[in-house]
Amino acid sequence: MPVIDSAEFAVSRAQLSGRIAVSELPRLAEVVLDGTTELDWELQGGVDKLERPWLYLSVNGKVQLACQRCLQAMDFKLDCETVLTLFADEATLDEAEQADDDLEGLVIDPALDVLALVEEEVLLALPFAPRHDRCGESDVVVVSDKPNPFAVLAQLKTRKAE
Repeated sequence: MPVIDSAEFAVSRAQLSGRIAVSELPRLAEVVLDGTTELDWELQGGVDKLERPWLYLSVNGKVQLACQRCLQAMDFKLDCETVLTLFADEATLDEAEQADDDLEGLVIDPALDVLALVEEEVLLALPFAPRHDRCGESDVVVVSDKPNPFAVLAQLKTRKAE
């Protein structure tokens, strides 16, 4: 379980990456149906033009969620990218977030658990109520020997017109 000093990591423009099984992320494992799937993650550090350190986190993979309509398994493709700007304290972070609605921030942590950060970002990326686009559809076409009742009505209608 990698732990980093977030400010030092960002300023030194360091990089980390890895693969983790969903079962190793306890809060995420409670939400998904299959804990054996794995997620790929990458963390990079840097400094923006305002001299603020930032962390770029990318997580990719596929998880199985329960459709809230039919309760069947559905695949959800994760492809999340986040840039977290680091701030010295909560007050400075709040002020920056109020000034910029698109800013996502984090207080500098000398012992940041990278996998906890990965788990948090994945949980934020999941839909609140996952649903299939169309539930219960199958590729099986049912063929019936019975005539379509509307076709029979159409034939009666055309006979009357003759």
